[in-house]
Amino acid sequence: MPTVLVPLLLALDQTLKLWALEHLSPVPKPLLGDLLYLTLVRNTGAGFGLFQGQASLLGLLSFLVGAGLLLLLARRRYPPLPALALSLLAAGALGNGVDRLGRGWVVDYLDLGTSIPLIANFPVFNLADVCVTLGAALLLLAPRRRRRWI
Repeated sequence: MPTVLVPLLLALDQTLKLWALEHLSPVPKPLLGDLLYLTLVRNTGAGFGLFQGQASLLGLLSFLVGAGLLLLLARRRYPPLPALALSLLAAGALGNGVDRLGRGWVVDYLDLGTSIPLIANFPVFNLADVCVTLGAALLLLAPRRRRRWI
């Protein structure tokens, strides 16, 4: 699964980012009523405005995390849910790593421009961010084997 899923998600992420750069602006365009907008944002840091201007460091860390996860997936066979979770995490880390090292910033374009209290000021994000979030959630939900301590 990872040998197909990671490059597929990485290609889709980069394609959507190129599309966003060509067709979007910082002015929000409604996509799903008042819930989801398309808004071009050039993020020079990490999520929620952290580490602004640290694209090289964050890009290197993203690549190390993505490569480390790919190495884990290559060395050991995982059950389907953890394999999917690790693949999503790897694709997301590599997708944003490509942006940070290639452009010096990450292309974000999905905007929850809503007045719903919990998400009213949520940062603009992209497919790679969705992959990381879903991968982390799936990893938390994946059943774990209990280790016996002898």
